[in-house]
Amino acid sequence: MKRILTLIAVFLLAALGSNVFAQKNSTDNYNLRKAYEVLKENNDRDEALKLLGKQLGLTPDNVEALMLRMRIYRQQDEPGKALADINHAIKVNKPKVTEIENSTLYWWKGYVYQDLRDKEKAAATLKTAYQLAQKDNPEYVSVIAFDYAQALYAQDDLDGADAVYRKMLADDESDAGAMVGLARNMMDRGQYDEAEKQLLTAIKMREDYPASYRILLQVYDKKGETNNAIDAAIEYVDKDSDPSWRLLINAGKKNLNYAVANMRAKMKSSDKPIYWRALIAELYYSAGKYELALMENIKLEEEAGKDDRLYTRKAECYRHLGMHEAAIAELDQVLVKEGDWNAYCERGICYRLIGKFDQAIEDFTAAIEEDPRFAFPYYSRGWCYELTGRDELALEDYNLGIDIDPDYPYIFHERGLVLKKIGRLDDARADFETAVAKDTVATDGSSTHYALHELGRDDEALAWMQKIINEDPTDAGNWYDYACLYGRMNRVDDAMNALEKAFELGYRNFGHLEYDYDMDILRDLPRYKELVAKYKAIHEEFLQKSDIPVSENAGQTISEIAFTRHTGGTFEVPCQINGLPLQMIFDTGASDVTISSVEANFMLKNRYLSDKDIKGKRYYQVATGELSAGAVITLREVMIGDVLLKNVEASVVGDQRAPLLFGQSAMERFGTITIDNEQNKLIIKH
Repeated sequence: MKRILTLIAVFLLAALGSNVFAQKNSTDNYNLRKAYEVLKENNDRDEALKLLGKQLGLTPDNVEALMLRMRIYRQQDEPGKALADINHAIKVNKPKVTEIENSTLYWWKGYVYQDLRDKEKAAATLKTAYQLAQKDNPEYVSVIAFDYAQALYAQDDLDGADAVYRKMLADDESDAGAMVGLARNMMDRGQYDEAEKQLLTAIKMREDYPASYRILLQVYDKKGETNNAIDAAIEYVDKDSDPSWRLLINAGKKNLNYAVANMRAKMKSSDKPIYWRALIAELYYSAGKYELALMENIKLEEEAGKDDRLYTRKAECYRHLGMHEAAIAELDQVLVKEGDWNAYCERGICYRLIGKFDQAIEDFTAAIEEDPRFAFPYYSRGWCYELTGRDELALEDYNLGIDIDPDYPYIFHERGLVLKKIGRLDDARADFETAVAKDTVATDGSSTHYALHELGRDDEALAWMQKIINEDPTDAGNWYDYACLYGRMNRVDDAMNALEKAFELGYRNFGHLEYDYDMDILRDLPRYKELVAKYKAIHEEFLQKSDIPVSENAGQTISEIAFTRHTGGTFEVPCQINGLPLQMIFDTGASDVTISSVEANFMLKNRYLSDKDIKGKRYYQVATGELSAGAVITLREVMIGDVLLKNVEASVVGDQRAPLLFGQSAMERFGTITIDNEQNKLIIKH
């Protein structure tokens, strides 16, 4: 909970150079005054620390300089140094000289112990501050008392905290902070009616105190009074200067229409309507209503002007709607001006979802160059390498990501899969065990269920996945993960049922389905093909009816690929098959896709093909009309230039000279093809 007057506020004026707690001024304080100036003018902490070092070199017992340096150390997350300075200040302080009360110094020391996560010492030190303040600083007794009570609460000492709150109310029966503290403790004990009564009294005393509404919304939520919780959440967000939007969004998702209606009413009466529209957009987004979130963000852009954050948020909406080209067009607007870590990562995700792995790798590389301190782009780039058969590069990136952030469980899981694939089974098992140990919360984005499966603990894996589902049963992505888990377990019917549920809830990343190895066990099933076709059609109909606006920059991509002409109306173009560079013959007179047995056997021996890719035998027809028999294989990826096809069936031919031959009907899967005979180029619109 927040107090109207906090310790930070007490010292804010000092940080700006007003020297509220200044020692008696002297010419010896020149460096201290300069430190205040550089903080006020440009918040240059490094220069301020240098000046304070000089000041304390001249006057080592300068309490004000010690306190200012202590505050800077806290801001820079150096609590050990801060503790040393505040201890020295307490040791040498002479209140009559410095005009700084000892209670104030212990107050700050309590904060430093909180920074160090030492709850016991924080509470003990704040108790000392509270006791001292009753004599040396009665004006701030209630504020220090509040912090002391909060420290007791952090130790789960509800009775001790209650005693302090009640003493505060005995001194001032209108103290809203003490009332809310008592109400929060009542709520934690399950005394919801008593807590509600206490909070309504606090609101009568102080209608503008936001913490009252923040706790009240939680009480109503516990009581199952959803609409009352939403009303309280709206008041909390309206009155707090820095509210947690998540509280309103979580409440609003439980009755979306009611929440949006009341937020729109608040938007009309508020002096900050743009703020409320942004909140409505976030609520829609969190509730999975991406088309409505997109519409609100477009209106927000019209009212507030274009903004990189809006481009990125619109792109995220388009991505969830399966409109990846539109998402990329929005992100292009950000990246055409300057590098942006978030935009690079988001565009990389979009490229990955439509199978454009080289472009995705470029964007994740750019994100790393923009800011190499985060593990996500290493993980994402590694996954793209893994999906294109470049396991060594994937392993390098996973290693880098773990070096950057050793607490990122998903990287351990993915590295474990690569290690397992290349036969390093003990190392793989160690990674799966690490992923489980580090990933302790069953929530969206967890990898524990997959790691548990790899460790042979399927019952635990399914129980973990069910916890994730229970957290938000309407999350389509979580149901897709469930389908993936069942797929890895070879539980086909369960995987299909979970996938169907994901589609019902709005999963629309059809491009991802084409290369996700978790779908391999399902991909050839008639039920799978029918289900994907059904929901693709539903999605297309939805897009047409909803009339979702698309950036004028989104649309077809045009790729030009140089070819070499051969006799007989054939053309030779470079390509990549499952990452292996080959030459493809484009034959307008052929009706199928064929690959030479030499190339097929080479790919199999060198792991560009796996046993799963061999589908059986069939008859195929060449341009002459003759029939021959051959093995049927699935080419997981066929890339010409930057155009990618997934899961192309090909027949193996024993006497074929060309490594790979594509007929007219197969080439049309790439898009609309135009042959430029003058420039010797294939022009593909896709």
